[in-house]
Amino acid sequence: MKLGKLKSISAYARAESHLIQQTNYGAIVTLFGVCLAIALFTSEAVEHFRPYTLTTQMGVDTVRDQHLYVEFNMSFPALPCQALSLDASDVSGILGGDYSMAKNGELHKIRLAQDGGRLAVEEYVAPRHYGFALRKPRAEVEALNAAFRANEGCLVLGWLRLQRVAGNMHVSVHMDDYIMLERAQSAISAALGSRPVNHVVNGLFMPEEGVGVNVSHHIHRMAFGTHKADEHPEIINPLDGTHRIVTEKTGIFKYFLKIVPTEYIKLGGHKLQTNQYSVTEYDSPAHPEQLQLPSVWFVYDMSPVTVVMAQTRRSILHLLTRFCAVVGGVFAVTGMLDKAVHKLVTSVLK
Repeated sequence: MKLGKLKSISAYARAESHLIQQTNYGAIVTLFGVCLAIALFTSEAVEHFRPYTLTTQMGVDTVRDQHLYVEFNMSFPALPCQALSLDASDVSGILGGDYSMAKNGELHKIRLAQDGGRLAVEEYVAPRHYGFALRKPRAEVEALNAAFRANEGCLVLGWLRLQRVAGNMHVSVHMDDYIMLERAQSAISAALGSRPVNHVVNGLFMPEEGVGVNVSHHIHRMAFGTHKADEHPEIINPLDGTHRIVTEKTGIFKYFLKIVPTEYIKLGGHKLQTNQYSVTEYDSPAHPEQLQLPSVWFVYDMSPVTVVMAQTRRSILHLLTRFCAVVGGVFAVTGMLDKAVHKLVTSVLK
């Protein structure tokens, strides 16, 4: 093919220099286009060189044989460890108490002083059931009364492996311990001449008058999975950092949780099966005469929808494609803008 024929297929025809007119407003439009292109280039480069981009997809949960891993860390600043009990149950009829769940060191309780400092570390062992308070061993009764008078609190932490069905777990005071605590509190109030007993427990102002057995609590962590907050910041536990202080009347706190199975896929292909959840809170006064004792409930149910969160990173070809799109877009926009300005200036000067 001769060079003369090759020029006939060129898409970029060049006009003679004497036919080209350069204007001041054309230069302004050109500078605007250059600045716009640089800004878009910078934005695309920053987006490309991020560690990863997170994509989310939803689907139907098809997992059937997995268990539900629950990690928790809660403190009760106005209740001693001797009185607290952790129990769990689900719709399949499986019940779990302190004895069945506190094996292999999964559950622990730590006694807290009035100022929030730790007194001792103990395994979370369920109170032995002797019926009502008068039938308990004297040493156990005295230890509970002494802990209550010293304004001891309790830190309950550990993890559980539950059935993957709807159920609940709750921290409560058993009936016999409830009666003992009420008697101890009445004795303290009588000794002070029935004056209001206000004190600071673990840095929180705790008014005791009319409160009864105080189930004020602070949820440091409540997670349904093995994910770590520093490694998976996109997975948020709504209850982390929640604290509720009883100021008027003791009651029952209920947190209704909807658990969403989540699969987290990292860049290297490593998959983590975990869970996210949403929460709705409800509280009501306790009625001991109706066997409704002060307690904190976590009522959970499984969602049929699963979420897949995947870390992705764009290729260099994607970046080059975006750069080309920026060049073409800026060139087209500035060309139309230049024509519009030229027409406007020409019409004004006529």
